[in-house]
Amino acid sequence: MACSGKNLLKNGGFTRGIAPWTGSRIRRMKNPLRPGDYSLFMSAVPRLPAALKQTVSGPFERGCAYYLYFRLLNVTPPSSRAEIYATVAYLDKNRRIINSTPLLVRPPRRTTSWYPYFSIVPTPPRGTAMLSVVFLLASGTLFVDYISVASHKV
Repeated sequence: MACSGKNLLKNGGFTRGIAPWTGSRIRRMKNPLRPGDYSLFMSAVPRLPAALKQTVSGPFERGCAYYLYFRLLNVTPPSSRAEIYATVAYLDKNRRIINSTPLLVRPPRRTTSWYPYFSIVPTPPRGTAMLSVVFLLASGTLFVDYISVASHKV
């Protein structure tokens, strides 16, 4: 079976506001490096992480792995360090987690360029009804942009 490479997420570039993304300690702001563009600003303080999430319903392409792509701009002050968890979870019809693929990122402090990341997520297990993408910023301040989850041949 061919894998389409189609992005399952909506508005991963935040061109149309924040919806359907939800979260806490997040704001859509002008991209600090590209005039006329927008990104999502996340800021965590001790014991108050920032969170960003989106859940989409299947069907999903069988026999394909999914790749989570995103980019970060770390604007954390030099006295601190950014730490963000990016997780893709497969959920059943009752929204229970069947499988999850977490990724811990400690982005370099770069205020003049974006830093791209990706994570390979295994093929959806049998019974998968939904896919959820969650970003949890445990510490630091950063921008996130161009988020996508797309199928690829295994």
